[in-house]
Amino acid sequence: MSVIQRLALAREKAHAFTIQYPPAREYFQERFRTTPADIADFLSSKGGLSGLSEFGLYLHVPFCRARCLYCNFPIDTRRDTSLFSGYADSLIQQLQLLAHCVPSDSKVYGIDIGGGTPTLLPEAELERVLKALGSWRARSKAKRPLSVETGPESASREPAKFSMMRSLGVDRVSLGVQTAESDLLQRVNRMQQRLEVETAFKNIKAAGFSRVNLDLIFGLPGQGLSQWRGDLKLVSSLRPDSITTYDCLYRGKGRGFAMTGAKPPLPSMYGKLYEEAYSFLTSNGYHAPYGSVNFSLHRGETGTSAYFEGRLLDGLPYLGLGLYASSMIGCRWWFSPSQLRDWTRAVQGGEALPAEDCYALPEEERLAKQILWSLSFGFLDLERFREAFGWGIKPRFSQALEAAQGKGWLTRKAGRYLMAPGSFRHLPEIRSLFYTSGALDWVRSVRRG
Repeated sequence: MSVIQRLALAREKAHAFTIQYPPAREYFQERFRTTPADIADFLSSKGGLSGLSEFGLYLHVPFCRARCLYCNFPIDTRRDTSLFSGYADSLIQQLQLLAHCVPSDSKVYGIDIGGGTPTLLPEAELERVLKALGSWRARSKAKRPLSVETGPESASREPAKFSMMRSLGVDRVSLGVQTAESDLLQRVNRMQQRLEVETAFKNIKAAGFSRVNLDLIFGLPGQGLSQWRGDLKLVSSLRPDSITTYDCLYRGKGRGFAMTGAKPPLPSMYGKLYEEAYSFLTSNGYHAPYGSVNFSLHRGETGTSAYFEGRLLDGLPYLGLGLYASSMIGCRWWFSPSQLRDWTRAVQGGEALPAEDCYALPEEERLAKQILWSLSFGFLDLERFREAFGWGIKPRFSQALEAAQGKGWLTRKAGRYLMAPGSFRHLPEIRSLFYTSGALDWVRSVRRG
């Protein structure tokens, strides 16, 4: 497909071109799906677990008070003491099984515990999981390897839990604010937050974490510039170490927006909201390359966790533990079982990394995923791509890079392609330049169908 055709398709079907690649999981399922047996064979081969010198570790804790309409992560809204205890048991068992599969001298570049809301686990259960992570954290050379996500309600009501987390080596906490506007919270089914943001932040800081991040979402249904400014003013006034601004996603199975009829904003509106955030936050002491959704008070830091930096920027392998957690080594990408009983049974049966939804990707598909991840930091680093894959992006995507430069969307500087100021609203078009021909054909055929 020519550059002109790519850009025309991106303008017509803008919401197919998000940070999440592929354009829909069905595209991979139709073309690149493999079997759990293939993943098991791969993991036991020389290129699998025994060959890992460095990897990231992600633990998924699915428990939430409610499902927000923008979320398509695997969550569980049940509140049951035995359920929490059993889940912690299985996570700890999975960590023990994994320890027998990876080299004892392999390094862990970062560890994230996400969800869901991991801090909904009772303190005793979360403490057990963190203690089991101690030896894994010790494998890391990162300054702050261990990060945990939380919500305002947990952090505002259970300060002792956060003191315990800090004492057991948690370096960073990411507080999911998303928005403080009550009407927007109601529209996305997040009223359980109860606007306890300031108390939550104070409790987290008082516990002594070296880095605290606050998350915001822009592009929510009906969100205007004035509401977005209010959210930016609130979180920046608290002076967290970093602020992450996610552009709201509407596509993908599992999101509840389809039931409400909510429509995504136009790319131009996403652009206006991002420009507002970039201008406001950078004028208030936060640092970020243009185009990055991560803003840091600390110059030279990306503002995200060690785990996400290694995974999204460096293309390093990562292993996911817990319900429907994803893992990737090279061009193999897979998910653990999506049903709690199936995942628990597999772990209890001795499987360190049980697989259910599995893919063997061609190199160009793997690279497309990595390019879109990297663009969320506002740049493409040529050396990082060479180190990660052994081949650079320029030979394969020279036409795409030249087209983006010709349009004034990317500029070349010191081994990087940087997003140019004002180009955020053109991200669907920029992304389309790096989609594979197969993915573009799939988008086009679905549109026509």
